[in-house]
Amino acid sequence: MADVRGMRGFTSKPLHRQRGQSMTEYLIILPSLLLLVLGVIQFALIYQAKASLNYATFMGARQGALNNAKITSIIGGVVGGMTPFFMRTSNAPFLDDMAKARMIAAIEVSNPNTAKVEIISPTAVAFDAYSQLSNTGDIPNDNLMFRDSSVLKDGMSIQDANLLKIRVTYCVKLMVPFVDRVIYALSTGIASVKNMTQESYWVSSTETIPNICSVMNGSYASARQQVNALTGAMPAGVSLTDSGLTDSDIKQLSQQFPTTPVLNWNVGGMRIPITAEAIVRMQSPVRF
Repeated sequence: MADVRGMRGFTSKPLHRQRGQSMTEYLIILPSLLLLVLGVIQFALIYQAKASLNYATFMGARQGALNNAKITSIIGGVVGGMTPFFMRTSNAPFLDDMAKARMIAAIEVSNPNTAKVEIISPTAVAFDAYSQLSNTGDIPNDNLMFRDSSVLKDGMSIQDANLLKIRVTYCVKLMVPFVDRVIYALSTGIASVKNMTQESYWVSSTETIPNICSVMNGSYASARQQVNALTGAMPAGVSLTDSGLTDSDIKQLSQQFPTTPVLNWNVGGMRIPITAEAIVRMQSPVRF
């Protein structure tokens, strides 16, 4: 019996010493687990932005195809396509929510520091070559099936020159804390030991792979558009068209909202670029 009691006393001590082991393991894995969860949330938001940009780019290409490949029409289509992305309301959307989202989209897409809209095709060389075939100075758009398909300039036939290809690059804002710095640092080639300890990524580091979003990244943006809510209907003279906010619209807003903010949106913050392309056959002659 003494031997049995001795064995019981001997085996109880290791069990007592193992208490709290799970907590220690949890504390070790917690930073990695937290980074993983927050990263999943942030990449889900990036995926949402990419899906919205794909749709907006296609809308921009359609507007350009109908309006002689005018860059203003293309930008207007992109603005319209990105408007749903900025609808941030938990209730049923109203006119003020739509107007607010539309203006934010116009600010984001029109700002060269947050977005870039490019016409990839037809090129300027192809336009100069094929516009000589028209009396109006544009690329002919009629009877393409019966026109000569030989390649003349810049590796394009006249049929190829009637395909509008655009590329839209948008600087999506990173919203999730902590992982925003990690993702931004990885995308711009930032690597510094002190950044991992005390200092933030965008303050003390030099970007080895800068991009078009680098100007807007910082703890505070130099330009801000801060708006709380729209009180009532839009001011007289302000219209929401496919071409976006016109100069008169912006003038009306500045006159009728001198002190009352209209948008609750900050253009600053850490951003990374996402890109989408779209190709649409021209429905009108190309005029640069």
